[in-house]
Amino acid sequence: MPRCVSRRTWIATATTAMIAVSTADALLAETPTIANALGHPSFPSRVIRLQPVGDRTTPPLVTAVAADPRGELLAAAGDDFAIRIINVATLKVMHTLKGHRDLIRSLSFDNAGDSLVSAGNDGQLIIWDRKRSFEVGQRMQGTPALACVCFAPDGNKIAAVGFDPKVFIIGAIGNETPKFSCDCNDLRSIAYRDDMRVLAVGGRSGHLHLFDPQTGNLIAEPHLHSSRIRDIAFHPHSNNVITVAEDGVVAVFDTMNQKKIHSVTVTSGRLFAIATIDSQHIAVAGSDNVIHIVNTDSGVIRHRLEGHVGTVSTLTATGGHLFSGGFDATLRRWSLDELHRSDSRIAEGTVPIER
Repeated sequence: MPRCVSRRTWIATATTAMIAVSTADALLAETPTIANALGHPSFPSRVIRLQPVGDRTTPPLVTAVAADPRGELLAAAGDDFAIRIINVATLKVMHTLKGHRDLIRSLSFDNAGDSLVSAGNDGQLIIWDRKRSFEVGQRMQGTPALACVCFAPDGNKIAAVGFDPKVFIIGAIGNETPKFSCDCNDLRSIAYRDDMRVLAVGGRSGHLHLFDPQTGNLIAEPHLHSSRIRDIAFHPHSNNVITVAEDGVVAVFDTMNQKKIHSVTVTSGRLFAIATIDSQHIAVAGSDNVIHIVNTDSGVIRHRLEGHVGTVSTLTATGGHLFSGGFDATLRRWSLDELHRSDSRIAEGTVPIER
């Protein structure tokens, strides 16, 4: 099995970005911009610094975020191994969750918004119960390091992948069901189609592995990228799946008709994250420090959201906002309403948030 990435190794990759942060505080205080592909007027985001916990004295890097489907809460994990539950409207931290011993790589709410699952390098998969103020509802240990975890649309199963060819399907009560297997190592992403008839998995080979979740049979294995797939998302109630990879490409694939719709080169850098905005638009981001808004119907890049001074490693959308986080130790909130009103501007400053 390939060597799992340790916290120290992961942090080492962010060293350049952290140096930039320490020498560019003035830059972070300036208004970040959104400028569309035609250079039209821009508008700002809200910049948030997570307060450190424990013995830490500096804001943590943001390693994972997840959106509450109710649009009320945001979960954000830092490299201090803590998860903050943040009120979307007020940006106040409602709960700080501690339980992981190493880097948290993935967070996911169930469709009801009642449970949050977290996983990462420590081989733990923890389910947090919203109805009990996000106390630990269930803890599964002893698994390999996990790169991505998600709830099934019906909330009865959890799917997870890590740094080997195995796909884990875990029952809601913790009983492990038979594992699917990909002919690919270093799996980084997994997602269900809303009707639960397709489970999409991506990893090092650049192939998208499409499984039947009920039988475990491989439906198709299109080659969409020239390098590692880092994130996968389905549009709501759609057959179309979107992938991003380290080749800087956004691919849109029709899982019903088994054909590629678009392949859009967004950046010469690497792409790490996707967030679905609506039935036509997604946000993607990666190592070029920029968030790109792409129309998946036309394949056109509509906007560039600039402001981060380090790799953007994670994205999510909820409550009319897009949230981004990464190696510059900031979490940023962008108004999705403003994406459709490029001539409007809302002045939002840089504020800390309290634990």
